[in-house]
Amino acid sequence: MPTLPETIEQAKATYLQAKAQLCSTFGNIPEERLNWSPSQTARTPIQIVAHCATAVKSINAQMEGTPFHYKTTAEAETAFRKDELQFHSREQVLNYLEEVSNNYLAWLDALTPERLASIAQLPFGLGAMPVENWLPFPAHHTRHHAAQLEYIQTIYGDQDWHLG
Repeated sequence: MPTLPETIEQAKATYLQAKAQLCSTFGNIPEERLNWSPSQTARTPIQIVAHCATAVKSINAQMEGTPFHYKTTAEAETAFRKDELQFHSREQVLNYLEEVSNNYLAWLDALTPERLASIAQLPFGLGAMPVENWLPFPAHHTRHHAAQLEYIQTIYGDQDWHLG
């Protein structure tokens, strides 16, 4: 069984990899496509990055014991999308992501064995589980949305793999 410092370092490394993937992919999106989406119901690249940051902030709050105050996914989606509308520039949304990420990483650094073992409520009535089991969620969520950015790139014709 890993030690607390090992658990924290693994969570940090996994999240930082996902964040780097998101930022790298976002960095390859041209200015004229930042506020573009392929349909009226799809998020723009800026909104995707804002959504990732807000989700990390929300997941972190839930791990800290603050219940998710939206009862349904529809309520959460409406609130998230409304919040995402305040972001319009690459710099603005990356600053937000950085602020949220720094707060999350600081929270990880301050984790105690008691907090790690404590039980936190999942959203939408999905039950509860130890905080330790939540630690991969911010990275997984971020990584999934980075893939959305990659797909948006193909929609507007960018077929470069951006390997270097």
